[in-house]
Amino acid sequence: MTNNNSSITLHHSSGKNLTVYICIHLVMPCAVAIGIIGNLLSILVFARREMIKFCVSIFTIVLAVSDILLLTTSLFNIILPDFRGRSLSDESVFWCHFHGYFDLLFASVSGYSVVFISVERWFSIWKPFEKAQYVTFKTTLITVISYILISIFGFSWFPFTLKYNPNSLKPEEACGLSQPTVYKIFGTISVIFTYIVPFFFLGILSSLIVYRLHTRQNTVIQRSIMQTSKTFSIDSSCGTSSTRKRQQKQRNIDRNITFMLIVVAIAFMVMTFPYQIYWFYMQIRQLTGKNTTLVTLTQTFRYLNCCCNFFLYSATSSLFRRELREIFQWTHSLQSNKKSITIHDDQQSRRFSTVPLGSLHKNNIPSEQRNLLLSTKTQTSLTKTTVENLNLRDLTNGNTTSSKT
Repeated sequence: MTNNNSSITLHHSSGKNLTVYICIHLVMPCAVAIGIIGNLLSILVFARREMIKFCVSIFTIVLAVSDILLLTTSLFNIILPDFRGRSLSDESVFWCHFHGYFDLLFASVSGYSVVFISVERWFSIWKPFEKAQYVTFKTTLITVISYILISIFGFSWFPFTLKYNPNSLKPEEACGLSQPTVYKIFGTISVIFTYIVPFFFLGILSSLIVYRLHTRQNTVIQRSIMQTSKTFSIDSSCGTSSTRKRQQKQRNIDRNITFMLIVVAIAFMVMTFPYQIYWFYMQIRQLTGKNTTLVTLTQTFRYLNCCCNFFLYSATSSLFRRELREIFQWTHSLQSNKKSITIHDDQQSRRFSTVPLGSLHKNNIPSEQRNLLLSTKTQTSLTKTTVENLNLRDLTNGNTTSSKT
C-alpha cells in the first residue's frame, strides 16, 4: 500500500542514493512509457476476432487497462513529485485524499484480473466439459463488474483518514493522517485483500494447472503411441481424420494460451509481493523511518510488472505473435494502398496533361487514351443528336399548331 509521504521521502533521499536516483529518474519513466504502449497493443490484440472468442480475453483486456491506470498513478505519486521537488498531495486537496485510493483500486483490479484468468484456465484444464456451463461471456462480464465494484467501495475508507492543512508550518506536511489507528487497521485489511488473497489463490491454481498439464502430456504421448500402432490395421475415414486434426489444433491453442497466462500469473506474484512484505515488516516492527532503497526497489518491481505482460505474451504465445503481426501488416497494407492509389492518380493526370494539343492525331494517341477519347466523342454525338431531335419535334409541333389556327 502506498504511504501518503512516500514520494516526499524518496525525493529527499534521491540525491544521496544512486540506486534510488536511477530507479526514479530512469527505470520508472521508461516502465511507464513502455508499459502504456505495450498494454495498448495488448488490448488491440486481445480485441481481435480470433482472440476475443475466448472469455479469458476480457480479463486480459481489463488487466491491461488497470495496469495503464496504475502506471499513470505512479507518475503522479512518485516520478513527478521527485522532479518538481514537492509532492502533489501537499498541493492539491483532491490528490491528498485520493492518491492512495487510486493506487489500491487499480492494484486490486489488476490482482483479481490475474486471479480470474487462472480460474478460467483451471476450468479449461480440469473441467473442460463443464466450462461451457460456468464460463460464458455473461458470467465473465458479471465477474469483472463485481470485483471492480467491490474494489471501488471497499477502499472508500482511505480518503476519510487523511486531512489537508494548507496552513501547515512545514509545506511538505500539508497532507497528513487524521485517524492513524483507522488507517493502520483498514490499511492492513486492504493489503491482505489486495495482495495476500490473490497471491494465495494464484499459488494454488497455478500449481494445479501445471500438475494437470504435466499429467495430460504423459497421457497424450501414450495415446499417440497406441494410435500409431493401430493405424497399420485400421484405416480411419477422412471425416474422422479432419475432426481429429481440428480438435488437436484447438487443444494446441488452448495449451498455448494456458502456458502464456500461467507465466503472467507467476510474474505477478514474484514482482508485486516484495513491497507488501516490506510494508508488513514495517508495521510489525513499528518502524517510523523507511529504508528508502528497499521501498524504491520494491515499488520499481511492482511497476515493472505492469509493463512486462506484453513481452510475456509475445515470448510465450505464438497465437499472440501472429495476431500482433497481422495488426502491423494490416496497417502497412493500408498505408501502401493509399500511396499506390495516389501515385496512380498522379500518373493518369500527368499522362493526359503531357500530350501536346497539336499531336492529338488518332495515329499518335496511345490506345488507352484513344479509347477514352472515342467514348467521350460518342457521348457528345449522342447528346447532340438528342438535342436536334427535340428541336425538330418542337418545330414540327409549332408548324402544326399554326396551320390549324
